[in-house]
Amino acid sequence: MQASVLDKLPIIVCEIAPIRNEFGEIVDLEWTSANRLMNESILPEGGSVVGMRIFEFDPAYRDSAMVQNILEVIETGETRTLITQQGRAAKMLGKVLKTTIIPTECGALACSHEITDIAEERDEARRRYDLARAACDNAIYGIVLTNMSGLIVYVNQALCEMSGWSRDELVGKNVGILTGQDEYRPDPDLAKKLATGEVLRHVTDAEAPRKCGGTNQIELSLSSAKWGETGELVFVTYVRDIREERRKAHELRDALNRAEQATRLKSEFLANMSHEIRTPLNGVLGMAQVLAHGQLTPAQADQVSVILDSGNTLMVLLNDILDLSKIEAGRMEVSAVAGDLRHKLSGLFKLHESRAQEKGVSVQMFVHPSVPSRLVFDPVRVRQCVGNLVSNAIKFTSHGEVMVVVTSEPDEFGQHTVTIHVSDTGCGIAADKIERVFESFAQEDGSTTRRFGGTGLGLSITRKLARMMGGDVSAVSQPGKGSVFTLTFKAGTSAPVILDSGARLLPAPSQKARVGLTDCRALVVDDNAINRRVARSFLEIHGLLIAEAGDGNEALDILSREKFDIVLMDIHMPGLDGAEAFKRLRTTGNPNRLTPVIALTADSMHGDREKFLAKGFDGYVSKPIDERSLVTAITQTLSLPPETIQTLLQAG
Repeated sequence: MQASVLDKLPIIVCEIAPIRNEFGEIVDLEWTSANRLMNESILPEGGSVVGMRIFEFDPAYRDSAMVQNILEVIETGETRTLITQQGRAAKMLGKVLKTTIIPTECGALACSHEITDIAEERDEARRRYDLARAACDNAIYGIVLTNMSGLIVYVNQALCEMSGWSRDELVGKNVGILTGQDEYRPDPDLAKKLATGEVLRHVTDAEAPRKCGGTNQIELSLSSAKWGETGELVFVTYVRDIREERRKAHELRDALNRAEQATRLKSEFLANMSHEIRTPLNGVLGMAQVLAHGQLTPAQADQVSVILDSGNTLMVLLNDILDLSKIEAGRMEVSAVAGDLRHKLSGLFKLHESRAQEKGVSVQMFVHPSVPSRLVFDPVRVRQCVGNLVSNAIKFTSHGEVMVVVTSEPDEFGQHTVTIHVSDTGCGIAADKIERVFESFAQEDGSTTRRFGGTGLGLSITRKLARMMGGDVSAVSQPGKGSVFTLTFKAGTSAPVILDSGARLLPAPSQKARVGLTDCRALVVDDNAINRRVARSFLEIHGLLIAEAGDGNEALDILSREKFDIVLMDIHMPGLDGAEAFKRLRTTGNPNRLTPVIALTADSMHGDREKFLAKGFDGYVSKPIDERSLVTAITQTLSLPPETIQTLLQAG
């Protein structure tokens, strides 16, 4: 009955008795009983192991862990347990077995049951543990695990190296040891979160003392997690030494400050250089324009024309360099206003038309009806971009035509993408050189510079400005057949202003009607005698009566005694500068307090016009002074009729 019951059990059961020699030494072991599963695991072909001697059956048993444990149980009388998959039965079954060996009166009873699944789970858990331990032990940053009581249960090697303490010195201690506290005391906000027992994330900086002295500046990233069957909270703190990071941040901040200072100095330098270059250039171009009005021989007229062309080329170069510097310094701004694109481009077209005709090149412009009558864009920058493209097209075209085509397409955001194609029948560009022409100070090759001149800045500036306006510039070309440059930019829409029927318009202040500039009294204020002479020469041609002042104080003195129709005020002057003189003129009881004042200055960086007009100046003319620009500014300021302005310009 007993044997039949054991045969039905899903475990291996056998009893072993020792065989001793005459000296009482165990020389072998004998199976004295075994159940069915035991017999099948040892003798799969059938039979019973009962009565067999173990060492005679298989000598390899002498060194097995199973036999060693059986001998210990027989000798000590104490129960032993082992887990194996190396024993004969385990190998035969292909299982992992847990065996319990119990001492009996005759020897020992061994009971083995399968734990393969449990062993696999154990092995997987060990692998995961080893992986996690390896990851933590070898992490670059310090890792600290603490329990709910704030006691450290684990630290990695990086934390030990950072703090100077060993694992044994830290494990079991309050985590406050890492921040120089006997007991860690979190800040009030963190304490509230800890009290709720919720899973949290918290990052803070701290000063951490080292065991050997000194401190580390560290970043503590605290998180919590629930683990185990009870859901106990464990706190994981990642510790990062941020001394080097803070040092680099300070260095970067210092470098940024130095770079910003360098940018400011660069801008100031450019502004000063602009002023210093424009002042003598004003004398050169101004006197050349005055000479052009005189009785010159054909040879002399040609020479004056060369001076003017060369001076204007120098002026273009100066403006290009200043614009490029402003763009690269990030100080160039796009100022969009509502305006008529057709009108702006028409004026630009007329400006270039005469030059093209001199070369025998036909110039045509077509504006598609899709272009709205009013758009919001930067007229100065659009004119500059289109002007560069048209100027280049004329320069590189010796015969044929230059065509300007303007189209517009609305987008889903309520804006318009304006596209301007400028095509020519000029020399063209090789396909592998097209992108090069958009680089600063670059042209297609050296021969281009020698044949046509130029600095190679125009297209670079045009592309940068186009991208600032939400567009771009591209080109397609074929050597010997011409090129097509395409400019795109974004423009907003401007709805016409509709006045409510009940709105009232206040009448504009009345101004004294004037039909010309003859006998108009003008005060020219400039510390440079050449500049005053240039302005006088320009204006006396048109019948103006000129008085001069060398600085702001002298100007105010003259204005307090004599009445003038207009004042041309230089800005940068020793003593009392133009801006302060203008302010005093407007804020005192001077008889010329309301007399129009035009800023006449070498400050011509982008935005200077708006800056001076915002200060209250009635007009703005940059140096070198162009006669047409000066006369136009004066006539517009004095509100002369358009036909009078045109007559004066034609006469000049």
